[in-house]
Amino acid sequence: MKIESYRFGHIEIDGKGYGHDIKLIGERVVPDWWRGQGHLVEVNDVQDLLNSDAEICIFGTGFGAMRVSKAVQSEFQKRGVKVLIQKTSSACDTYNRLLKEGKKLVAGFHLTC
Repeated sequence: MKIESYRFGHIEIDGKGYGHDIKLIGERVVPDWWRGQGHLVEVNDVQDLLNSDAEICIFGTGFGAMRVSKAVQSEFQKRGVKVLIQKTSSACDTYNRLLKEGKKLVAGFHLTC
């Protein structure tokens, strides 16, 4: 799955556009990702990502408003999964680069603020 483009409020993956936050798990897009605390990612918001066989989890924080709790980071680290937290534009580039390198990835992307 390749991220073809990202701009405020919109991401395109393999020819399909999404206008709300998404998660990527293997070859699957989970659309309309809503978090219980809005701009704070908590463990309950990412159970599906935590239960994957990923090597790396990438969070795109939009333009910087979304935060990833220490508890989430700790849960991934306990599982041996590296966590990368970047603004969404950079996170998309990182995702594509690591995917091309053959890494097992999961991701959560905030598309706005």
